[in-house]
Amino acid sequence: MTPAAQIPAARTYLPGVDLERVTFEQAKGWRCVLCAEPLTADRPLGVFTAERGLLTDPTELWACAPPCR
Repeated sequence: MTPAAQIPAARTYLPGVDLERVTFEQAKGWRCVLCAEPLTADRPLGVFTAERGLLTDPTELWACAPPCR
């Protein structure tokens, strides 16, 4: 039997982003979580969770590629 895939632990901090104020469109990966522009090319930032707001469940967040910041 092979071991189950390891899922990385959700992070609770992303510099410059208030995880409790992430919008629905940012949480769904439609807009950049850093600059709020619509995503046409993207890159993963990792999995995050917050005490309140939309990210109370671990959620993968996305940002512009190439980097907007």
